[in-house]
Amino acid sequence: MTGRVHGRAVARRFGDAAGRYERHAGLQREVAEELAARIARLPLPDRPRILEIGCGTGFLAEALARRLGPAQWTLTDVSPAMLETARQRLALPGTCRFLAMDGEHPDAGLGEFDLICSSMAVQWFGDLDAGLARLGGLLAEGGWMAVATLADGTFSEWRAVHANHGVDAAVRDYPRPADIGVALPGLRRVMQAERRVQPHRDGMAFLRGLKAIGADAPAPGRRPLPPAMFKRILRSFDTQGASVTYHLAYGTWNKGETPRGVFVTGTDTGIGKTLVSAVLARAWQADYWKPLQTGVATEPDDTGTVARLADLAPERIHAPHMVLQAPLSPWAAAREEGAALDAADIALPITRAPLVVEGAGGLLVPIDDRATMIDLIARLGLPVVLVARSTLGTLNHTLLSLEALRARGILVAGVVMSGELSAGNRLGIEQFGKVRVLAEIPHLPAVDADAVEALARGIEPLERVLEAAAAARV
Repeated sequence: MTGRVHGRAVARRFGDAAGRYERHAGLQREVAEELAARIARLPLPDRPRILEIGCGTGFLAEALARRLGPAQWTLTDVSPAMLETARQRLALPGTCRFLAMDGEHPDAGLGEFDLICSSMAVQWFGDLDAGLARLGGLLAEGGWMAVATLADGTFSEWRAVHANHGVDAAVRDYPRPADIGVALPGLRRVMQAERRVQPHRDGMAFLRGLKAIGADAPAPGRRPLPPAMFKRILRSFDTQGASVTYHLAYGTWNKGETPRGVFVTGTDTGIGKTLVSAVLARAWQADYWKPLQTGVATEPDDTGTVARLADLAPERIHAPHMVLQAPLSPWAAAREEGAALDAADIALPITRAPLVVEGAGGLLVPIDDRATMIDLIARLGLPVVLVARSTLGTLNHTLLSLEALRARGILVAGVVMSGELSAGNRLGIEQFGKVRVLAEIPHLPAVDADAVEALARGIEPLERVLEAAAAARV
């Protein structure tokens, strides 16, 4: 089925469901609220130009209006009936136009937008990434695209029951969050995911709910099951509890510059990365993020420690991608706890301020079965601040780490030495490592906010550090 024909088929289904959609779309309303809350944290201009794809009856626009206030709204939907329902029920602040349009193939003459958004609609695109790329082409400089969509693992219980009976479920297949819009031209991506489990009275209630919101279109090439088989599957599904998992992906793309900041890593574990991260965050008035936190069963979490030491407001702290109990590498801790950890799912948070990212362990600490910390650093694209010991043996460890970083083309912003002051080792790191030592942090009588503030006063501005690092690289 071609994209245009597919779009018309989807339009018919949603048009048929327009009158009963709101009574059955509880999850869609919840997801729209969550997406709106995420969008409200973006640095949008006053009265932004907003394009919504697949507005349905208006859940997302309504949630955004409460948070953003007046805007220049362009609401679109592939179904004229849905669009008319939205027109009748919405009273949005600012100016508003309603257009019947296939969001996968947007009209080129729509103009530019500060925000393009869509909640639970782009999963109906025939070619998701191609459609997102077309929409991205409508963004103004500095503009944002934000979508919520279904991802791999959705309806896993329903699929499993079918598989147990030797047949395929007719529900559509969805991509992994890590694979959605991963390389849209000129756009920087942040992707996060969550799972929501919805209970149903029984299997027929689940299917009637899908039909009521127009989402019962079978996957291409899937045929209805014979009645006897269908009844057996319903009985099995009901026996297992009739609950269904929705795997939701929240993607954000920005047409702008890569965020300023650094990735703090070390030549070893327990070397002082958290203290250095606090000092840098304080010195540069930066946000802080530790994507992978392990060892919380035995030690305080680094996120809370940095927030306290650097005196960071809650909005300057970004939650870890994953928190693990065991004091092991992320790979080993995840295996021990049965957690699904994939380095490809980790993406930089959206920030207005510079960002200090703290790694876990050293460069070759494994994250999952394929990736190590240096792989994550290379993908995130931030310059590195390397924390090294000042004591005997540091030259070998530090120079090896610097060589590994440069072999991957990663810019090294500088080294911070931790421990008793050593002029000889500092000279060796700078001369043989061809890098600047940004600071030396001796053993402190007390590690507290006052000590961090004193150390932060000795750190150069971030712009100067990065300019010097780039000049040395040439």
